[in-house]
Amino acid sequence: MTSHWSLSEQQKRICLFPIPRIPRLGPKARDASIYISGALFALGWWFFIDAVVRSKNWNYNDGFKTTSVAFVDWVPGICSTIGMIVITCIDKAALTGDTFSFSSGGGGTSVAWKARVFLFIGFAFMAGGLAGSVSILCIKYILPNYGEIFTFWGICNVIQNAAIMISAAILWVAQSTESEYQYNFSI
Repeated sequence: MTSHWSLSEQQKRICLFPIPRIPRLGPKARDASIYISGALFALGWWFFIDAVVRSKNWNYNDGFKTTSVAFVDWVPGICSTIGMIVITCIDKAALTGDTFSFSSGGGGTSVAWKARVFLFIGFAFMAGGLAGSVSILCIKYILPNYGEIFTFWGICNVIQNAAIMISAAILWVAQSTESEYQYNFSI
């Protein structure tokens, strides 16, 4: 069975199947995508802050506090936010190129390899944040069977991390598209 790709094209690819190029978005669609991404990020944090405020102002009937939103609940959102920041800081052109950077030590290292490791770390932070929020929901709020209001606090944590991940995906697509008007100034 012969392949229709040349050998040099197969050596450049990482995946078995070629990833399609993202078509050029218009300037309005690209701006709208960035605004939607920001709105999702803010909405995710708003859900969590709402749960924190409700937790601190909850009126308990038994006279004792069963549980509340603590620092453990904040950690998944912080991890997801760090992951999103890491992912959006990566130069997308560095992921595909095989350029070498020569350090003062004399050896060359691949910039693409460093960018891919950095990207993996960002995605690991976001995946860890989402997995942590689901774990907190199950272990802290569902298993002890405290009640619906406590489960809502855990669900807000999962919604926060899912919104941050979706926001990062939309922002990645918006930043990865080819721009019609791209100016490169160098001094």
